[in-house]
Amino acid sequence: MKTHPSLMTSAGQPRYLLLAQALMNDISTGRYKVGDLMPTELDLCKQFNVSRYTVREAIRRLLDLGLVTRQPGVGTRVKASQVVSRYTQSTQGIEDLYKFVQDVKLTVTSVEECIADEALAERLSCPVGQAWLRALGQRNVADEVVPIALTDVYIARPYAAVRDDLAHLEVPIYSLIERRFGLRVVEVKQEVTAVEIEADKAEQLKVRPGSAGLQVIRKYYAPGDELIEIAFSLHAGARFTYMTTQRLSVPAGDNH
Repeated sequence: MKTHPSLMTSAGQPRYLLLAQALMNDISTGRYKVGDLMPTELDLCKQFNVSRYTVREAIRRLLDLGLVTRQPGVGTRVKASQVVSRYTQSTQGIEDLYKFVQDVKLTVTSVEECIADEALAERLSCPVGQAWLRALGQRNVADEVVPIALTDVYIARPYAAVRDDLAHLEVPIYSLIERRFGLRVVEVKQEVTAVEIEADKAEQLKVRPGSAGLQVIRKYYAPGDELIEIAFSLHAGARFTYMTTQRLSVPAGDNH
């Protein structure tokens, strides 16, 4: 088999990233086709003249990108020839959430009414016994099959009638509530947390269990500090970037 020259170090770029890029190129050009087993760790060490640690970190990168799968006792197998698209969400205000919905379609997979027990009440920061409408779904970019995020939405019981509009979403859920009930969302509180993706959710997002993820929690408020919706979105960290822009308001005449 044709071997590669040893990897040259690049300023600011670890050797495992250089190796990952070389293997990604081999996959995209068809040297390793979908379904093929990749060379063993030892073979890659010899081909690229690198350490076993470098090989393992490079393969870990390919796993996170959804290009390969790894099975103990079998090896590393090519799963896809191209990396699943990465999505960058840029937000400056509430109105940018409309653009997010246009770019990333939410498909609701199940809807149910629920009453907050102690665990759910702690998660939602609400009283035990409060009623909610819960909608589970996934978000996809364009025609991508692999979801960019898994979404868990809780709608306050007084607004549960929006369940009739959840089958074909073209606007954010909070906008459905605004339209149906004639109110206005005036504040969105957001929290972004780094998490490890659990096995069941990792399978849906096509990443390794324990992979890095981003959990985005948004709470939507109507006038009077009324909480009408809470949305939890779990994103695969390797495929999602969240950006915000904040501007400093400078008083007129202040040139400092």
